[in-house]
Amino acid sequence: MKKFLMAAAALTLTMTMTMLTSCSVEDIPAPVPEPSMTPFGDLLSEVDNIASIEPFTPDWDYVGFTECYQVFFNQPVDHENPSAGMMKQKAFLFFKGFDRPTVMYTRGYDLPETWKNFTGLDIAANMDANLIFVEHRYFGDSKNLSDTRWDYLTIEQAAADHHAIFEPLKKILPKEWISTGTSKDGMTSLFYRYFYPNDMTVTTVFCSPFMTSLYYKPVGTYLDNESGSDAERDNMHALYFKLLDGLGEDDKNSLYNTYVQMCKDYNDQLKTLYPEQTGPWFYEDLGNYFWYLPEFFFGQFSYHTATERALNIPSADAEPEVILDYIYFRDILTQNGLWKYNSPLAPAAEEEDYYWKANSGYPYYIQTAKQLGQYCHDFSRYESLIGKVGQNPNPSFLYEQDLWLYDTYDNTRMVDIRENFIPNTDCPILFYYAQGDPWTGARPDKINEGTSMLLIGERGIHNQDLNNSEHFSQDDKLQIMDFLARYVDYENATTNARRRVAADLPTVSIEPDRFIISRR
Repeated sequence: MKKFLMAAAALTLTMTMTMLTSCSVEDIPAPVPEPSMTPFGDLLSEVDNIASIEPFTPDWDYVGFTECYQVFFNQPVDHENPSAGMMKQKAFLFFKGFDRPTVMYTRGYDLPETWKNFTGLDIAANMDANLIFVEHRYFGDSKNLSDTRWDYLTIEQAAADHHAIFEPLKKILPKEWISTGTSKDGMTSLFYRYFYPNDMTVTTVFCSPFMTSLYYKPVGTYLDNESGSDAERDNMHALYFKLLDGLGEDDKNSLYNTYVQMCKDYNDQLKTLYPEQTGPWFYEDLGNYFWYLPEFFFGQFSYHTATERALNIPSADAEPEVILDYIYFRDILTQNGLWKYNSPLAPAAEEEDYYWKANSGYPYYIQTAKQLGQYCHDFSRYESLIGKVGQNPNPSFLYEQDLWLYDTYDNTRMVDIRENFIPNTDCPILFYYAQGDPWTGARPDKINEGTSMLLIGERGIHNQDLNNSEHFSQDDKLQIMDFLARYVDYENATTNARRRVAADLPTVSIEPDRFIISRR
């Protein structure tokens, strides 16, 4: 069986790109006529490529799973060359019934312990489905520390991982399978569908960018011209002009010079609080002042509703100190109790240096340099103030030892996925994007409207909280669930009735990992 799985994976990886658009219903194994009466955990223990199984109990369970397991799968480091060695891949499995569909959430990052409590993931809860979270290779506990050149961190190998997990579990859970994910998680789900078009019944992709260059400007252009309302963008541009006007001048009243002085003042205060800290919290250089400005607005439009943005983004008419505090200093100052302006929002989470301390997100930057690409801001509107701005020389913030990867960037797969697979595949795929989210600038240009759907919601942000009325209108939610109902028979459950409206279900918010840009 293992030789068969490895051969199948190798065959799929060598398929020509033009063959990857077809979904054949005949190739999907027929459902088992009678649901198994054997406990799910007993069947899991018989799966050949599972290295370990550990049951757990979530701190809370919104929707009634009967068995929950942390599982590690044995995976080839290189699915095309099993002799290259093996690695382990983590997953959380939530079982509800053999007669239920199964949702596979394809993480694009690590799978922290807190995800054991995300039992109410909206898209699974609304279908009363089994749920599986799969950690991405090279992240979290699924690392391959021996691959110091990152040779096997590719979308091809990750897709083969998911296929190797799906094949044995499909025999245990025979009903329909739905892959889903938000942001990079959704990208991972789409890549899986691209290489293995017949595994999943439906694929749902929320707020996922598909970029075809190392410097992908449409995302920045969308932020500049389409995110949010006209009034919000007018205020954003006014703030840009106010903050950038006078750069390079010696006028002590310029905003940049005020910023420099505030950096010194706040660093002194924080040093008094934390004398053991080495290095400053805030950097005075012009590059930090310049590059962090678009990241502030990018984060506001991606992760906050219009109501929240009104509280977070200062008016261009505000005093310079107020503007600078909101844009450059608030996150760190609120963590340390120094921010002096009133805000109804909770202090920022302690995530400022998360990627750099734990290094658990660094593989993302490797992927952007190798295949995924990175967004680029559009500064053409501000050339009268700053001249032409070159590209960020290190868009993915690689460490020095990995800078060579930029020279290996290959967009072949991304171009084929965006230009050929998405418009032409007859696989059922749902693409959802939020109007205000800048990542919407990297949405597909064209889909196969006969089998897929592209929906842009007016309320949404960079997530998939279907049951949150502030993020999804009832009409958008019903459109999504009705699309799924075309392909997934989630009404006919012996354990529960169809829960399309799901008014009784709580909202479970899984905020996607931010594409964090370091301040330094």
